[in-house]
Amino acid sequence: MSSAEAQVVYNSGRRFSVPDALQENFAQQYDLAHPEKAMSSYQRLMHQHTKQQYESAAISARRRSSPNSGGAMMALTPESSAESTS
Repeated sequence: MSSAEAQVVYNSGRRFSVPDALQENFAQQYDLAHPEKAMSSYQRLMHQHTKQQYESAAISARRRSSPNSGGAMMALTPESSAESTS
C-alpha cells in the first residue's frame, strides 16, 4: 500500500490510526446523537462477545484436559498404525 493510499484509508490526524470505514460503520449502527444509549448498546455487544470468547476458551481447555487424554500422548506403534488404516 502506498502512502497516498494509507492517507485515504486511515484518518491520520489522530495519535493512532483508525480505518475510516470502521468509523462510518459505527456511526451507522449507533445513534451518536444519544451517546449514553450508543455506549450502553456497544457495551452490551462487547460483553456478549467477551462471554462467547470465554465460553469457547473454557470448552477448549476442558477438551485439552479431559481424562481420556491423560495429559500425555500415546506412543504410536507399528501395530496400532496398521490397525488404523485397515
